[in-house]
Amino acid sequence: MALAVLLALLALKVQSVGVDDDATTLERIYQREVYLQEQMTRMLLEIEQRNMEQSWVGVPALLFPLLDFWKLWFSMGLFFLLFWNMWRSLQRIQDDDNSSEEDSSSSEEEEVRGEHEEEEQEQQEQQEQQEQQEQQVQLVELQNEEEEENEEDQEDEEDEEDEDTDFYGSPLTVFITRHALAKLQGRASRCEVVEELMSDLLQSFRSLWSDSFFPVLQPAIGVGSTFEGWSPREEDTLYCLLVPMEAPRGHVFVLDLGSEGELLSRNSRIRVELVCTCEREQQPGNMLCFLHSPEEELSQNQGTSLLHSLCTGSYLDAQRTATWFNLQVEGIWTDTGWEYAYNLRVLPSSRSCKLQMTNTTSGKKLYIELLFGVQQGDTDIFLSSQNSEAGFTPSTTWPQSCAVAEKKFFEYAARNAERNSSHKSCLRLFAHILVGMDFSTYTIKTVFLHLLTTMPPETWQRRNFLGQLENVLRFLRYSLMEKRLNHFLLGNEMVPDEIVLPPAFRAASPLNLFQHLEQDPDAHSQALRECRELKNRLLRLLLFGR
Repeated sequence: MALAVLLALLALKVQSVGVDDDATTLERIYQREVYLQEQMTRMLLEIEQRNMEQSWVGVPALLFPLLDFWKLWFSMGLFFLLFWNMWRSLQRIQDDDNSSEEDSSSSEEEEVRGEHEEEEQEQQEQQEQQEQQEQQVQLVELQNEEEEENEEDQEDEEDEEDEDTDFYGSPLTVFITRHALAKLQGRASRCEVVEELMSDLLQSFRSLWSDSFFPVLQPAIGVGSTFEGWSPREEDTLYCLLVPMEAPRGHVFVLDLGSEGELLSRNSRIRVELVCTCEREQQPGNMLCFLHSPEEELSQNQGTSLLHSLCTGSYLDAQRTATWFNLQVEGIWTDTGWEYAYNLRVLPSSRSCKLQMTNTTSGKKLYIELLFGVQQGDTDIFLSSQNSEAGFTPSTTWPQSCAVAEKKFFEYAARNAERNSSHKSCLRLFAHILVGMDFSTYTIKTVFLHLLTTMPPETWQRRNFLGQLENVLRFLRYSLMEKRLNHFLLGNEMVPDEIVLPPAFRAASPLNLFQHLEQDPDAHSQALRECRELKNRLLRLLLFGR
């Protein structure tokens, strides 16, 4: 920078010199330049010397702050030293492992040779013990399976209890179920009382007419929805019983089942035939043979036969039989010992005996209907005095009845049902909402009979109550859409053997209860509308309790 200043002064000096003094000026200029160069050289040397001194002074100033980091450098060195020691230790361990593996491998080779020799010696012993071990394993497996089955059964029972708790613990389910079952509870069942009353009544009848030639009345069988346990509350005071009859002495019942090949005959009849009793004349009572004794002797010494009392032609008359019983029942009631507990009144009926029993203490009334029937062989099928579906039933017609067989199936289902089964409550609910509809109660009953044989028992648990109702509606609607609902007892392989049926029933083709829907489109449309109405009634009952 100083050199630049000198050059600038020199230039100014040159400009001020005149032209005439060029030689002298040049000489001075040259001398001045030499002087200036010497000065410049001296100044440069001083500057360099000063820079050198400053540089030596700055080195300690630069190094001194680095001395503050001695702790960091010391730590890094110590860490490096520790890392190096660890690396060396790991390397030694690996070397030891490799050496030990080599030693073990060599020892293993020796052991393998020894084992091969021992295996050859023990091979025969193992083959002998193998069969014994397999037998022991099988026994252990069987024991384990039994234990697992027992544990699973216990777990299933616990799960069922938990599920029941969950089912009844849900507020929505409790609300719906409470409204659904409200119509099914609070019914005082008097079936046992009715059976006891009628048993005493019929026993008195047999004692009074034991020496007569009228039908011999057997113990009554409770049938229908009341004794099956699913009648709606509006009809639970009607108790229907079937009174089996046997032919009196000297008579035999022959069943005419209507047209050949007809099942569930509505026009079957009971023919009464006389049989010879000559070989029995020496028995007590000296009964005369109706076939071989003179008519004068019969009329003087013996009562009239059944053919002349309760028959029309040679066929037993249902109306005459019912009238004979109705005329006698009030007088016989006084001999039972129940006359002070119940007042008996006979209601008008042409083919059965309808009784009104009034409790003398509480004033409550029981309505009882006694139907008369004759058993078909040793089966659970009877020819009964009930009216046929056609409306008018001739007095000598005794339609086939499956009431006893169906009641026995409900008893069978109840015995085989699991704990907390609610199939009867479900059927009772449907019977309740069917009141006042044209839909047949027997149709719903048939649907339930099929479902009881096709669905597992656990599906009828209380926790599945709402699902049961849905299954019934689905089955019913499907049957209506297909226009087919088979009779439960005809041609059905699912009917248990405990229900005794005639061979023709089991070998028959299924009987379609919806056959009339195929021939009548209007009836089919009406049935579908009623099915929808049935679903709506069910929803109203579940949600609103009415």
